[in-house]
Amino acid sequence: MKLNAVELALVNNPLRGLGLRSTLGWLFDAACAPPLGRVLEIGCGQGDGVRQIVRTFRPRAIDAFDLDPKQVGLAERRLNGMESVRVWVGDAESIDAEDGRYDAVFEFMILHHVPRWERAIAEIRRVLRPGGLFLFEELSRELFTNVPVVSPLLRWFTVHPWDTMFDFWSFRRALADGGLRMTALRARPVAGWHQGVAVRD
Repeated sequence: MKLNAVELALVNNPLRGLGLRSTLGWLFDAACAPPLGRVLEIGCGQGDGVRQIVRTFRPRAIDAFDLDPKQVGLAERRLNGMESVRVWVGDAESIDAEDGRYDAVFEFMILHHVPRWERAIAEIRRVLRPGGLFLFEELSRELFTNVPVVSPLLRWFTVHPWDTMFDFWSFRRALADGGLRMTALRARPVAGWHQGVAVRD
């Protein structure tokens, strides 16, 4: 599901870049700073995540995709000149990559926008090599239903697949059932906002 104008304004701003830097710093420490070859970012937007992944993890190569062609166009322009970076229009429910291609998959607040999010988790596992890492920052239903003031505003101004959105425990259970074993988890200050590292069995 593509982001609406409000959501695009939230993700395409300098504050989001600062937030990604903090998130990736924690993920780097939580994952024990492994050397990475080829990695993937799901939902790359205008390319801020790619820049921060390269700066923090220094992978040998990075692929990234987004559902929105306009965002991919922005990313291509912003990342022009960076070596070993490939960007394309793609769908998390059907990732255009062969089995076991990646050492790590990064995902920042994308899966709660995906109607068939369990299919996306299966795809993440498929494209990870055995022992590969899934590093994520995610929002769950609790943020959109249980937080005074914030939840009503989010439901009014944002567009999501409300009928299929996961709660926190459903997301964790789906990772485990899908062969992604959680090794680190951090709950953020607001309910329904969490970060983590999982390993493909």
